[in-house]
Amino acid sequence: MGDSSEALPDPIADKSDDDDYVPPEAKTVEELMAEKDGEDEAMQRYKASLLKSAASAKTDDPRRVVITEMQVLFTDRDPIVFDLSNPEVLKNVTFVLKEGCQYKTQLTFRVQNEIVSGLKYKHVVKRMGVAVDKTEEMLGSYGPSLEEITTKSYKALCIRYACPRAQVNTVVFPRRAWEEAPKGMMARAKYTVKTSFVDDDKQEHLSFGYSFEIKKDWA
Repeated sequence: MGDSSEALPDPIADKSDDDDYVPPEAKTVEELMAEKDGEDEAMQRYKASLLKSAASAKTDDPRRVVITEMQVLFTDRDPIVFDLSNPEVLKNVTFVLKEGCQYKTQLTFRVQNEIVSGLKYKHVVKRMGVAVDKTEEMLGSYGPSLEEITTKSYKALCIRYACPRAQVNTVVFPRRAWEEAPKGMMARAKYTVKTSFVDDDKQEHLSFGYSFEIKKDWA
């Protein structure tokens, strides 16, 4: 769902902010906790408490990433909220975007059982079967936890191991400016979207589709 004036975009190129990203070596929580080279005693104690927290995030649910909600945020009206506890229902969902409206996408998810490295959000927007927009957003790497941790020691651990913001996470993108929906007569049409979440190991954690229609007004 990219910018446009009176015509649809030409065949699209990827919009990605991680072209130079190099995936780190995949490691379990226990492997990270075992690495002690150069650490002081305080960091080792903190890592021990983190391991306890990670253990509490072990569940009978084998999923590592649980994406619970997606919202389309607007500058001048209430958001459109998708409950992703059952993404299959989105196959029958079509919502309206007013041409030229400004919007962002907000995702809520948690990580459980094991670390997830390099989680990415991807979507492809098609009109009449032809791709008109393809976006890839790097969300980051996350440690397993069911409760928020925000201490300075934890942030230091994140920087060192390129992993962890253990919490129930909310991310919004674009992170800075608002996205603008296409506008003009040629842009008014129905579009289909395929959305997926994958990590550095190429594991797909969730995939779903939905539709939207660009109109002259919200109705």
